[in-house]
Amino acid sequence: MSLLEHTSIFLLGFTSLIPLINPIGTALILNPFFAGQDLKGRKSYALSIVLYSFFLGLGALLLGSWCLKFMGISVSTTQLAGGIIIARMGLNLLSSNTESDKSDGPHVDLKSSTFYPMAFPLTLGPGCISVLITLDAHVQSASLSETWLKLAALTLSLFTVCVITYFCFVYSDKVISKVGTSGSLVANRLSAFLVFCIGVQMALTAIKSIFHTFPG
Repeated sequence: MSLLEHTSIFLLGFTSLIPLINPIGTALILNPFFAGQDLKGRKSYALSIVLYSFFLGLGALLLGSWCLKFMGISVSTTQLAGGIIIARMGLNLLSSNTESDKSDGPHVDLKSSTFYPMAFPLTLGPGCISVLITLDAHVQSASLSETWLKLAALTLSLFTVCVITYFCFVYSDKVISKVGTSGSLVANRLSAFLVFCIGVQMALTAIKSIFHTFPG
């Protein structure tokens, strides 16, 4: 593989994951949970969440396609299910009461909540797992070495998104202080709408792929 092909795979993974993980939007959603934490505490909890998300995503990337074959589930079916879940998540975020959600955040036990629900499904949800499985299937080739190089490029893209997410989680309170309450509300609504659109697009793409498998 050439450097250009590696870069193309990396960008494919990055552009597929960044809108789904949505570091800024997710950071604004999770920010109330960090209420009362100093910078050191925010860094510690943010690192735990991001590490859980990374290793969960890595597991989906490396083993997801094999698990699907073992269970007899097609990638299109997984993509359709993931799209429905993402669209539903976007609708829930659009209809949620942001102020009441914020008031509930500080009462959550952070230490026991870093994996569920903060890492999964709030940061890396079923939709991301579905996309990672799809990407894994996309880069499979006859050459084992070529497949592993492509998987390495996808792993780097996942790692890059997780690093961006970490800094967004740590400094989300700074962003909110700059844009204000109304600005953060607008950002949350826009990110929720994008999540809904991504889910619909994934579902439609999967339906189109499924119909193409039927004889004409």
